[in-house]
Amino acid sequence: MSSNTTWSNTSPSSSNTHLSTPPATPRKPRKQPGSLRLDSISVDPNRIVGKVLVHIRKSPIHPAVTLHFSDNTTYQVRVDGYDPIHRGIPKELEMNSVLMPLFKPPGGQIDVHLTVTHARLVELKDTAHEWSEMAESRWNVEHLALALKFAEESGWHCVWATMAEYDGEFGPCTFRSFDDVYLAELHPSSPRKRKSPQKARTGPPRV
Repeated sequence: MSSNTTWSNTSPSSSNTHLSTPPATPRKPRKQPGSLRLDSISVDPNRIVGKVLVHIRKSPIHPAVTLHFSDNTTYQVRVDGYDPIHRGIPKELEMNSVLMPLFKPPGGQIDVHLTVTHARLVELKDTAHEWSEMAESRWNVEHLALALKFAEESGWHCVWATMAEYDGEFGPCTFRSFDDVYLAELHPSSPRKRKSPQKARTGPPRV
């Protein structure tokens, strides 16, 4: 997990760690999206407790990770408020070092055998910042993350969402903040009636 992040693994409550510093000059930061959504659209993470995770796939396009379980159920870790059409500030899933090779595998997907013993949404408090050559602003942001424990791995493991902008391709980070993640259950697509070649249309691939 990021060095300035603390969280509670007992209940979705804030870690109350204060890490912000006064802005270099009086400056009103840009308006932030509402964080810590109490009406989270996430399914109850307890649904995956006891399940055996057998395959993980990272989306090559969107900030999402798909979790396939041995009972043929599928869930996806997503960023709340992400719009695949109007993406806005680039968003990304980040996680602690144990989850990194699993949720960001070199080939984009990986077979595993991990039994979920605990799963819950937790509050994180991090320091966001906005920077320019004239001034810098910092402020605290509370956001929801997904915390997991596996029978085969010790300790808690966590995945959260960030959003960031940079000054050009290789320039410094000019804006960095955080957003909520949630867990969604995916259902198999129902079979569709086969269309004639004249009426068939090519749609975007499922990611």
